[in-house]
Amino acid sequence: MESVTETCVVPVSSDKVFKFLSEIENLPKWSTQFVKDLIVVNGKHKAVTPIGEVFLRFETNSKAGLIDIYAGPTEQGMTPAYLRVIPFSTTSTGVTFTFFKWDGTDDTVWQIFCKWIKIEVENIKKHFS
Repeated sequence: MESVTETCVVPVSSDKVFKFLSEIENLPKWSTQFVKDLIVVNGKHKAVTPIGEVFLRFETNSKAGLIDIYAGPTEQGMTPAYLRVIPFSTTSTGVTFTFFKWDGTDDTVWQIFCKWIKIEVENIKKHFS
């Protein structure tokens, strides 16, 4: 299985980074390539993306710094991407973002995602700079 991971280090506390990244409403602020708009339909979050509308769900663990982002065309067809917030000191935090190429992912779409993840992580870095 293929994967891609991008990382950055930002000059703020891990609590601040986690709070921002774990709030689904902030996704359009840093995931500018994938999320063109965020909407709520019947109490469920959906993103308007260049490849259509997708359902979104976050699973988080603040103590471990884990933010798992599930997205897909149906609630049953969501796949995860993994954000990790890693405290280095009170004023330095690492962020990693990993995508896997799940079965059924089109090669062209995969290549687009590999380009987007670089931009999204750079957006996170810029947000905290």
